[in-house]
Amino acid sequence: MSPGGRHGHKVRELKRRIDAVLEEERASREPPPPPISEEHAEMRDRIEHGMAALEQQIPEGTNLDEAVVENPVLANVAAELLVLMREERNFLAGQGEDPRPLHW
Repeated sequence: MSPGGRHGHKVRELKRRIDAVLEEERASREPPPPPISEEHAEMRDRIEHGMAALEQQIPEGTNLDEAVVENPVLANVAAELLVLMREERNFLAGQGEDPRPLHW
């Protein structure tokens, strides 16, 4: 009898889902590709500096959602970072590059 018996198809489906999740996890740990131009490098630097500044403002032991409730100014900083990330994705797409490898 095959693994899973009559439910072998479910076992195979679950294994495929597990493999997909593991692959996503591996991909998220890879470093982002290098900048494609000086302009892109500047965008990435602004994002990295903004993220570092935001992380410094979040109290130890809290996440961003909790920190925003305590300090609404952080919501503006987070929104600005999202705008910068979107600009970077649009820039890459406009250059014919795939923006998906970026894992901010």
